[in-house]
Amino acid sequence: MELLKGSASHLSRFLRPVLAVTIAALGSAMISTTPATATTATAVSRSTIVSVAQGQLDNAARNAESPLGSGCNYYTGHFRSWKPSAGCPSKDGVQWRDSDWCADFSKYVWRNAGVPHADVPETSGGILTGWASSFKDYGVQHGTWHTRASGYTPQPGDAVVFDWDQSGDIDHVGIVSSSNAGTVYTIEGNSGDRIKANSYARSNVDIVGYSAPVGAAQVGGKASVYGVLADGRLTYNTIDAATGAFTVVTSTATLGFTPKAMATLNFNTLLITEDGPDGKLYRIDVQDNNGNLAFNPPIHLATGYTHNLLAYDGNTHLFGIANGVLQRYTINATKPTAANISTGTKIGPNQGTGFTLKTLTATASNWILGTTDSGALISYRITGDGSDYTRYPLRDSTWQVFDHLISPGGGVYLAHHTNDNLYRYTDTDPHDGNADDLTNHGTISTGGWTQTLLSAQPGTVN
Repeated sequence: MELLKGSASHLSRFLRPVLAVTIAALGSAMISTTPATATTATAVSRSTIVSVAQGQLDNAARNAESPLGSGCNYYTGHFRSWKPSAGCPSKDGVQWRDSDWCADFSKYVWRNAGVPHADVPETSGGILTGWASSFKDYGVQHGTWHTRASGYTPQPGDAVVFDWDQSGDIDHVGIVSSSNAGTVYTIEGNSGDRIKANSYARSNVDIVGYSAPVGAAQVGGKASVYGVLADGRLTYNTIDAATGAFTVVTSTATLGFTPKAMATLNFNTLLITEDGPDGKLYRIDVQDNNGNLAFNPPIHLATGYTHNLLAYDGNTHLFGIANGVLQRYTINATKPTAANISTGTKIGPNQGTGFTLKTLTATASNWILGTTDSGALISYRITGDGSDYTRYPLRDSTWQVFDHLISPGGGVYLAHHTNDNLYRYTDTDPHDGNADDLTNHGTISTGGWTQTLLSAQPGTVN
């Protein structure tokens, strides 16, 4: 419900600082903060919703009441002209108005991100109003409502609604920016008379539930990630694409050689090159990765694979880069021998040159993604015969801090920081040639990711 200024319920949320810890938005420099134009499309980008919310959080001209504590705010003025304006400024092209405004803020975010049914004024029968409870009504009417008790994993862009005193009345609403196994992160209007980034335990009884925006897909699946430690032992992680929760097992056996590059072909098959002048290529057959990690002795397949980067696209193509030259190989067996790997084809009209990438992964059949030493993030679409490619610059800077980049599919990117943190990103459409819908969900865990190589099984996330 929309609470009156000065009511006991309104004040109660400010007496609970332990339950709502204001945090700095992780990686905000890597998130686009330009609000999207409202659209009537039936599909909506979750990352765009978060981007719009982040943009308002960063907008000093309107991210707090003016004067502070007055109730005068931009977002109520944007939607509800009948609310009082005495003592409120007129700026940013809007006459600000006095009201509780968490729902007005959340509606503004959803509407400007193109969420279906969010642009219908309440005076014209729109579901979303200035009352926080209307966001639950939206989810119930459109079949996207999930109670906290259901165990639903909150997704970026969801609306989260609260009942501060468990009275049965909804008191507050915010936008989910990300979540993990135990915590949900939010951006909320009218939190301490301003927009704030907060965090809550997902078990917090103040959370009633979540309404997902109509048309927004939920990331699902678990990434299968193999790694190599400095001592030659292998690691195997499963990482929940929606929450970042993970498990890990480590082998007792070592590879017996110094690895240089690695690609995961499938659940139990790896290709790894040796760091040496001969460029030896080995196949690793994993026998067990459930509770233990065991593998057969490496099988030497061939020489001449001097690549410092490898990536498999989940279809038939293995990509490798050596000395700035990109080559593509076709593999026609799940457990390939040398005979099952074609002679490498140098990609593009310049015989594969110019690919001075620091990291390399594949996002789909004939799509690769990489970063440069200068911090650029670049996607490439390879033509069917490999004679040409299209280059899509996604970011110009900031990605130089990562030394490994892997993708298990579904627009999920896992980026290994040089400080041994692993970051999780989602790209709503990884093949649209831009990064407007790329969202940083922060660290999967702080430290502990000490692998010298990482590789993800393609297509385990959708």
